[in-house]
Amino acid sequence: MGHHTSCDSGDWAIGHGEHHSSSKAALFRFRARNLDTIGLLWRYMTTAVRVATVIPTWQEVAHIERCLTSLIEQTYASENHQIIVVDGGSTDGTVEVIEKMIQISLDCDGPEIHLLNNPSRFVPHARNIAQEYLDQDVDFILEMIGHAWVPKNHLEIRIARFFSIESEHNIRLGGLGAKVVKSDLKMKSVGHWIESALSCKLGGSGQFARFSKESPTRTPPFTLYRREAIDSVGGWNENFITTQDSELNLRLIRNGWPLWRTPETYIHMAKRTSVKQWLRMGYRYGFWRMKHVIDARTRMRFTELLPWFGLSLVAGLAIDGQSAYLIPNFAWTIVAYFLTLLGIGLDEARRGRDLSAIIGVPFMLFLLHSSFSVGLLGGIFGNAKPSRDRFD
Repeated sequence: MGHHTSCDSGDWAIGHGEHHSSSKAALFRFRARNLDTIGLLWRYMTTAVRVATVIPTWQEVAHIERCLTSLIEQTYASENHQIIVVDGGSTDGTVEVIEKMIQISLDCDGPEIHLLNNPSRFVPHARNIAQEYLDQDVDFILEMIGHAWVPKNHLEIRIARFFSIESEHNIRLGGLGAKVVKSDLKMKSVGHWIESALSCKLGGSGQFARFSKESPTRTPPFTLYRREAIDSVGGWNENFITTQDSELNLRLIRNGWPLWRTPETYIHMAKRTSVKQWLRMGYRYGFWRMKHVIDARTRMRFTELLPWFGLSLVAGLAIDGQSAYLIPNFAWTIVAYFLTLLGIGLDEARRGRDLSAIIGVPFMLFLLHSSFSVGLLGGIFGNAKPSRDRFD
């Protein structure tokens, strides 16, 4: 709370019809490789491209002001950017903050902010409500959440990279994701351990945090979608309370819409900060991941099956009863797993210069793997239930 916006629109913005001195620098920054790319970029620097940022919210009072402030202050032309907040019945003051930010943006000629109601509360419902509400001339939809925020030039860079990638690779993109970086919020040790666990290879979100090249992907984070692509596949599947983006992305790819990611810009996201929230998140993602696999008849990634593989190996070796160096063979598997986690902890401690990560990060990874695996089993046999993992 307490963030203030200057409503500074920057020196130039894609969508303005003016020719500014920074245009040449922008072309270099976006690495135009040929005359066709330069021509395409120039056309979108001088032509209105309308973007709608969609933000589902529920009990987001701690972060929604910072989220909206970062969007109001975008260097992208405010007349070509609208913000749609779809609230699921917040009772913690979220709506009051949103209403305040609507007035602030209006007072400083910022982007229009619209507040809609989401009776069902869930994210896919919110995104479909926003999609139906959007003006017909909106070209792109940016996925956001109420506990994330972006740098001032985020939209400017993302849209330019979108068209540059299309020209460089002769494709029509369905969507473009960006890098998710660690939160800059003050946190206790548990929060830092969770941040590090999520961003490493065995934490599930390493693919979002630690990539350095633009490339195709099945799971672009915080995607800037081409609206035409979303319309062509019928929007978000409301049967998936979680993993709705993965389900949507699979349908887009199967219908000929490639998805990419770029490290040229980034998003900050506030993550879980307690063990209880962490365990509930792991279970929920495992549960809905299995529901998605069953529904789409798609394959799981090998890393998602590692905990089950490890348990099967331990059980098999235990039944075998053999031992080496007076230690049962099944125990060596357990030792190897925890040594791997310890190695990750040492690496994260080195990266963050935090000795507590040596033990804290492996512990969080163990809890994540355990809860995710239980969630996978629940997805086979259980029925869907509403989740409150972020707030309990």
